[in-house]
Amino acid sequence: MKIEHEEASVVRQRVSLAGGTSRGLVLDLIRTLGPISRVELAETTGLTQATMSTVVRQLLGEGLVIETGRGESTGGKPPVMLDVNPDARFAVGVQLGRESITYVVINLSGSIVGRTRTTGIGSTEPSEMVQRLAAEVDRTLDGLGIEKASVVGVGVVAPGPLDVGRGMILHSPHLVAWLDVPIRSMLSDAVGLPVILDNDATAAAIGDFWSGKLDDAVAHATVYMGTGIGAGVLIDGIVFRGSSSNAGELGQVVVTGSDGRLTYLEEIADPGAVVRRARATGEAARLGLPDDDDFGGFRVIATAAARGDVGATALIEESAELLASGVLTLANLFDLDSVSLAGPAFAVAGPTYVRAITRRLDEDFFVRTKHGIRVRLSTDVSDAAAVGGAALVLQTELAPRTMGLSAVAG
Repeated sequence: MKIEHEEASVVRQRVSLAGGTSRGLVLDLIRTLGPISRVELAETTGLTQATMSTVVRQLLGEGLVIETGRGESTGGKPPVMLDVNPDARFAVGVQLGRESITYVVINLSGSIVGRTRTTGIGSTEPSEMVQRLAAEVDRTLDGLGIEKASVVGVGVVAPGPLDVGRGMILHSPHLVAWLDVPIRSMLSDAVGLPVILDNDATAAAIGDFWSGKLDDAVAHATVYMGTGIGAGVLIDGIVFRGSSSNAGELGQVVVTGSDGRLTYLEEIADPGAVVRRARATGEAARLGLPDDDDFGGFRVIATAAARGDVGATALIEESAELLASGVLTLANLFDLDSVSLAGPAFAVAGPTYVRAITRRLDEDFFVRTKHGIRVRLSTDVSDAAAVGGAALVLQTELAPRTMGLSAVAG
């Protein structure tokens, strides 16, 4: 879907300081637009040349920014160009899951420099699991030759709902043993680094923003589907969090099921729902679905659909159409101009969902005559939440853009 966005480009000629500091804003702009000169930075931010010189001097002194040479002259002395020093700082993202845990290390420019996947939380007791998480973070950093002194922190992401202020998982059906466990402070003590705990969908949206692939999107949502369904919403690059940092729970939207009863979108559209439907229609035995692994079953169905299996295709397409209705609601509520899909479910069946959501938005988005909505898969679709967890640490510590609650332990 093509986006008609003359107005957005005008708005972005001057970047707002709302929700951030001048230091953070300048670092963020150098990261996304560099190499860039001091003059261009001043014009983009509206800061005075004196303020800009002070901020840049501070960033150079901290080693976050480097001078990369001179740019083209516009009549006078060629300007000195600035860019981030990518290896000045690093951050770790940890994506918690019952079946697997993903560890990602990114540098200051947002590039992935290391990635590890281990077995999931399963039924491991929380205190033992925290020690395992800390040991794996240390092992990953050691393997990359990265000293902890250059690591800003660790971003842990999990399905919601969360108590971000206290750093706790509340009542996730997929992580029952972690109810009210202060994972943020426990892991910070164990690993010796600041730790942030956040929702996986919110983190995935931040990861999309830091990837630089959102173009000129003003209102963006990353829809995240793993064992459940969530969404992270960014308004001009700032996370919309709600009063308790649990906004965007798309899976909890109330819809009417096929039996006419009210239910939640997650109950009829997520991977578990696809597997339950396969069992109810007699497709499970034919497709060879595992007995006690819903996501594994979903992967089997998606693979069969990709190979042209008619029954499997119908199951995936039904889920995609149901999810498209939920995304339409989200798009109308926030007047979105950009949507990306992230999470392990889209890694195996993404194109079907992209097509269904694009078609539904093309046909029914409330202000479609004014502008379209670009729908795409996230750059790191499988590990988007882990990448976003690491990016969230860098943004919180180095280039804060806040709209709501932010909490760090360490």
